[in-house]
Amino acid sequence: MKMIKRKIVTLTAVAMAALVTIGCDTVIDYRGPETEPKVVIYALLQPDSLFVVSVSESHSVFQEKWQPRQIKDATVRVYSDDELLETLTYHNYEPADYYAVYPYSLYTSQTNRPEFGHTYRVEVEVPGYPRAYGETVLPAPVTVEVIDTSYAYGDYGNRQFNVKLRFRDPAGEENYYRFTAPATMGSYWGDPGQPYDPEQKIYVHINDLSYGALNDPIISPVQEDDIFDMYLHNDYYIFNDELIPGREYNLSLTYNEMIINTEYYEFMRAFFRLNSITRDLYLFLQSFSAYRQTSDNPLAEPVPVYTNVTNGLGVVGALSFTQDSLIIGEYPVEGVQYEQHLY
Repeated sequence: MKMIKRKIVTLTAVAMAALVTIGCDTVIDYRGPETEPKVVIYALLQPDSLFVVSVSESHSVFQEKWQPRQIKDATVRVYSDDELLETLTYHNYEPADYYAVYPYSLYTSQTNRPEFGHTYRVEVEVPGYPRAYGETVLPAPVTVEVIDTSYAYGDYGNRQFNVKLRFRDPAGEENYYRFTAPATMGSYWGDPGQPYDPEQKIYVHINDLSYGALNDPIISPVQEDDIFDMYLHNDYYIFNDELIPGREYNLSLTYNEMIINTEYYEFMRAFFRLNSITRDLYLFLQSFSAYRQTSDNPLAEPVPVYTNVTNGLGVVGALSFTQDSLIIGEYPVEGVQYEQHLY
């Protein structure tokens, strides 16, 4: 009997200790990385596009009085092979009264565009901050082409529209890619079970068909059942040539229930783009995607976002792309009514 009594007393003590612990507040001193504000630079260089640099500033999560602002007094310089190319001009931004201040200040070139074969350095000086800078070069584009389109039925009887793209990875170098697929599509507003009604309009809208690559093994490797929802998705459809160095590859796109009925004047204008991107841009997008997906997960390790900006944050990167188009149906057709929703 004594042994049983001691056991009951012990469990009671543990329970009381747990209740006391739950009812107390514990103050823990923050010992994380430095939280001093820094200049933030975002610059994406593209051939045939003027230089555009976004400038902002970081702030600590503990800065309760922080307010976004337009930084109008920054000095933004672009160097080409260490020679000053241009000092960019602030692009004036005047938000409407009912909009919050836009925190990204744009500085743009008046005449210059990046060219292949040069190293570009973007330098930003903001009063009160050390000079921040990052460098990049334009990657060479890689040709891509549509080689096949077909319809098939999936495992659950759903109709699939399949597209195959072919490209060859350049040999002897590390290459990084991002797949994008902007499209303009037209959908019939009438009843598809009835004959075409000329009084019904065709709804014209912009669509992003990049998601079709999520079934491709190089963009979304086969994963085991993710019962804890811990698998990180490839939000930006990026990949490298680690598995296909110097080889030809067919990128497979799958779209479920994409039926374009040209008898009702539906149409599609799709542009499948293979973007060659810099390593820095690849690492930034990869880490930023992981950060977005884990920031609200208390069980996940904090993900630092990659930066190649010295004395600051952000990324200075570059891309070039080639594309092939897929056109289904005629557009516009005389006498057919269209309603534009191109946003």
